[in-house]
Amino acid sequence: MRIRRFGAFMSAVLISSTLVGFSPKSMDYNHTSSNAITQEETEASIVNMQAIIDSLEKDGDFASPAVSRALKTHITAVGHYESSKSYKKAIKHMESFHVLLNNYVTKGMISENAANLLRDYADALISKWDAIFDSARVMDYLHQLSVEIGPRVAGTDGERKAAEYLKSQFQSFGYETSIQEFAINNRTERTLKILNNNKELALGAATGSSVTGVKGVTGDFYHAGLGQPGDFSDDAKGKIALVQRGENSYWEKVVNATNAGAIGVVIYDNTDSLTPVRPTLNNNSTIPVVGITKDDGEALLAQLSKGAVKANLIIHTHTNQKSQNVIAVKKPANVVNPEIVYITSHYDSVPYSPGANDDGSGTSTIVELARILKNFPTDKELRFVAFGAEEVGLVGSNYYVRNLPKEDFDRSLINFQMEMLGAKYEPASYLAVNTVDGKANTAWDYTNAAFDKLGKDKEKLILFRRGSSDHVPFHNAGITAACFNMGTANGGLEPEYHTHHDTIENISPERLQFAGDIISTAIFDFLTDHNSQEKDLEEAS
Repeated sequence: MRIRRFGAFMSAVLISSTLVGFSPKSMDYNHTSSNAITQEETEASIVNMQAIIDSLEKDGDFASPAVSRALKTHITAVGHYESSKSYKKAIKHMESFHVLLNNYVTKGMISENAANLLRDYADALISKWDAIFDSARVMDYLHQLSVEIGPRVAGTDGERKAAEYLKSQFQSFGYETSIQEFAINNRTERTLKILNNNKELALGAATGSSVTGVKGVTGDFYHAGLGQPGDFSDDAKGKIALVQRGENSYWEKVVNATNAGAIGVVIYDNTDSLTPVRPTLNNNSTIPVVGITKDDGEALLAQLSKGAVKANLIIHTHTNQKSQNVIAVKKPANVVNPEIVYITSHYDSVPYSPGANDDGSGTSTIVELARILKNFPTDKELRFVAFGAEEVGLVGSNYYVRNLPKEDFDRSLINFQMEMLGAKYEPASYLAVNTVDGKANTAWDYTNAAFDKLGKDKEKLILFRRGSSDHVPFHNAGITAACFNMGTANGGLEPEYHTHHDTIENISPERLQFAGDIISTAIFDFLTDHNSQEKDLEEAS
């Protein structure tokens, strides 16, 4: 990629300009006609870039009017991406503008000085857009987490793969990145895989079920109706009984299946639900038993009507389990013992769930925040932490806070926790700032101010008393903390929460952009207001 000509300070100024309306006041373009370009024209915008092209054409810097038309056509197209807030695409097409300029220079159709002026201006726009929160990028990260990797249950390969992916992303932005490993409780794996199509179904645990070996039991399904004695024949022997809920008890169904020689029982619900039924046996079975949804049960029946369906059923407890936190750090230059600002999320999911919203959306958001903050001038130490094992009791965040060295703890200033920011569920249009005690704090104050600054509807902002996420250990340790999530007006969540329907198809890029604009503004403004270098920047500009 072409190395941009802007210095570190100019990049910092342009980042600040996206937030506080600052306009570059002096850019030495080394061009004879630059004195004719007003201060307003040097403000980084598509309209002003087109005006500069017009000025260059009048000054005779182009070989023909066709050059001016081609340049303006390209810039107009880029402007459409900017207008639609597709900043990633705007940057890509503005970078290709450099190629167009180079071609014209090679052919002698534009002066080198004019080309340098336009290159610098293009880079100004790229730097400006590069510092804007972009939900399209968030969706890219989210696709990798929830689609390419999928469920990320604590202690599993999926969680470890996600940790490595996040580490690589943070490293690509230039952060000092590490993995913090810790022990978690034993994990019971419950897996029902349909071998015909390699599809894994979401399961409900049955109390009183037996366990299996690590490889589980494998056999064809046997349709046993409601699991009455007359629903079984000799054909059930050595097979997995598929039984509908209803009429007789769960235990009676299991006893009848066991007596018929079945090697396992799968009970499907008789009512519609997004979550699988969880059978209560009130006794101890000698064969494995699980529950599934009505939809999955009926889908299996449809498959059985076409021929044999083979499955593998595992209920096995794994010991000596570990999870990991992913930590990315940006330390300010020439600052001794800087205060620490934490921007966090959890990246694990519940079993069977791709975890797109919970908490792939929050985790993808902190990755994007890390990207746009990588060059932000601040005297604070920024720490982005993606916690593992949140879903099994905030284990990762508790471990992290508990093991902070005293010198780090004393420097800890505030924690911004991201949780479930993108539900497409229509009522979930409110941004909640959750504090453990329900009281306003610094994070709330800056979020409230960001709503005003961006002209957002304040009816969509709520202060809510809620723990249940990774801001709790920070709060309990005396560090200011808040958790952000998109939910309903009364703090409710979407129906896909903690189900296998928490997929990327149920994520709204518009909601992610709404939340990201506000939260990024709140964090930028917090860092700016608490930045002892701010005065130096203003004087230098």
